[in-house]
Amino acid sequence: MKKLSALTSFLLPAVLPVTLEAQQRDTSARNIEPVSVRGSRAPSVTGGATSVVIRPDSLPVPLLAAPQLADVLRQTAFVLVRQNSRGEMEIGVRGSDSRQAAVLLDGLPLTIGWDSRTDPSLLPTTGIETITVVRGLSSVLGGANTLGGIIRMDLNAPVSRNTPQTASLRVGTGIDQYSGRVISANGVAPFSVGNGTLRIRGGITSRARDGFALSGGDAGDGFTGGAADPGDAGNSKLRTNTDQKQLDGFAALRWDHNSGAYIGVTATGYDTERGVAPEQHITAPRYWRYPSQTRTLGMVNAGTGVRKTPLGFGSLSASAGTSKQELEIETYANRQYATVSARELGSERSNIARIEGSHSLPLNMQLRVAATSSDVQYDETLAAENPASVATRYQQKLTSFGAELDLPLFSRFLLSGGVVQDEAKTPKTGGRTSLGTLTQTGWRVGSTFKVNDGVRLHASVSERARFAALRELYSGALNRFDPNPNLLPETLLGFEAGVTLDGGVFAEKGLQMQLVGFAHRLDDAVVRITLPNRLFRRINRDEIKSQGAEALVSWTPSGLRGTTFTGDATLQRIRVYDQTITSGSNERFPEHNPERRASLAVISPAFAGIRASAMARHIGTQYCQHPDLGRQVELKSQTIGDAALQRGFSVRRGGLLQRLTALVAMDNVGNVTAYDQCGLPQAGRTLRFGLTLQ
Repeated sequence: MKKLSALTSFLLPAVLPVTLEAQQRDTSARNIEPVSVRGSRAPSVTGGATSVVIRPDSLPVPLLAAPQLADVLRQTAFVLVRQNSRGEMEIGVRGSDSRQAAVLLDGLPLTIGWDSRTDPSLLPTTGIETITVVRGLSSVLGGANTLGGIIRMDLNAPVSRNTPQTASLRVGTGIDQYSGRVISANGVAPFSVGNGTLRIRGGITSRARDGFALSGGDAGDGFTGGAADPGDAGNSKLRTNTDQKQLDGFAALRWDHNSGAYIGVTATGYDTERGVAPEQHITAPRYWRYPSQTRTLGMVNAGTGVRKTPLGFGSLSASAGTSKQELEIETYANRQYATVSARELGSERSNIARIEGSHSLPLNMQLRVAATSSDVQYDETLAAENPASVATRYQQKLTSFGAELDLPLFSRFLLSGGVVQDEAKTPKTGGRTSLGTLTQTGWRVGSTFKVNDGVRLHASVSERARFAALRELYSGALNRFDPNPNLLPETLLGFEAGVTLDGGVFAEKGLQMQLVGFAHRLDDAVVRITLPNRLFRRINRDEIKSQGAEALVSWTPSGLRGTTFTGDATLQRIRVYDQTITSGSNERFPEHNPERRASLAVISPAFAGIRASAMARHIGTQYCQHPDLGRQVELKSQTIGDAALQRGFSVRRGGLLQRLTALVAMDNVGNVTAYDQCGLPQAGRTLRFGLTLQ
């Protein structure tokens, strides 16, 4: 693992090319869609699409300092998080594939790259104040390949008017019973500079674990006939090859003028080494390690704020960002991880630029336009232990041009719509077939009707395409996949309608609720099949259809002295249809997409200064393609329970570091063997201890 100086040498310069984050439109058309965070999972609406706002420091079951994004999303309503056989975590929303959900940091997409997805188990939340999960398509202006949900993290966002303009510092540490440990610190210092405020922020986190705990049922994979995990190097308490060390940090500057104009610079990075758990259910699993994975990201953004023009009021913002990733993969001959049999090096650089403008129109209408371009270059080197190995080079260019219009038909009803043109090119293909230039047109229509202060009705319908990632088209993944350079774009048609109750009399009663129905159809869906030689291959199936309903409830009854109940449920039906099958059924289950998910959490009032919380998470039946058996197998439903105790102590009056919070928590209280997918169970029972001083 690289030393701290290597990371800080990147964070300190902050000289990088610009991401456009649109200046918040200050118009009556948007006033009927407020975002209000009153709990750990608050419902919201954006452009007729439903969303949930999360505070990482206010989760139902608190985590240790600066948790990784994957751990936060495990407790987030309607988001499926699972580990795959590469050791990565994947995100799914409404039955979508992980490449259909975009992850944004201050408006910059982290999911544009070689694989068109990002691993949330590597993304720290150091300094992140809020995370917003949009389940539908709330806008067509987010850039190419944004169609099946958005995870937006705010790091260098505008300062809220309700945020105290004082310096702050937060220091946290924690351990678990298996020597997992973390220490984190981040702070902010605001200064009055000219006619505005300069805010300087920074943070750093170091974390490590020897491995994940084996669960009580690890005598073998009872669902698919797999073998037991003997433990890591003979340690029967830890899952084989699940250790990790990571160092991450960020630095951010933002100057906000009193007029609304702003300029900001952000730099983040992480350096990781980790193992990959071998799958239990197959005879020839991956024996992989990542000796090194690094990512550095820098962006600059600037905006005019809302300005008066000869035609009304408008704003303009621009941004650009550079992301660089380096990874090394080692594959081993057997479970002892002693002999390296193959090695892969990957070097990725993504440059993204974006410009967005908005302007008022007659009848209180608002027009927004945006242009986004990205250039991904990837060098892949196989058998890297050979000095003569040369890199195979790939490149993909994505562009997107779109426009949206907000039309308030009357004071309580907002209609919005937009169109977008997306384009993809693959100039460098490593000598394989190029798809040339592909273009797709997308669109959306959304509406929100404010019945009264507490009730909003909302609906949206959209269609958007996703171009296959470079890795999907060309990578053999160390001889596990047969590349398919002829993959077509997949197109998602999505519809949703629902009601959100979060104000007026409902707020007085401490109640927030969101009920939504949805239907999706994915044409030319990219799915994985197993070939006779046991290699996997990605192909376009005809379509995947999903229909379902979602419910989110948060209730803090006044008579229970602050007790809070939160619950969510997703019921959906997902099927893959292949029209090439002419006899028998052409319908099958998709992989790794449970049709039932739910959670229930209770947070108690403080007794003797101690606050207790508990959460149960249920995942229904799911299916996976078993390469050894040559058919799909079923994973039965599973439920995991977590619990925690917290207590705060006053350390000093005034100044920094006034309050200490102590945490004792237990994950997977029942020590249940719960599977993310075939052969890959989640961690067993784990006891955690943490301290936070702020």
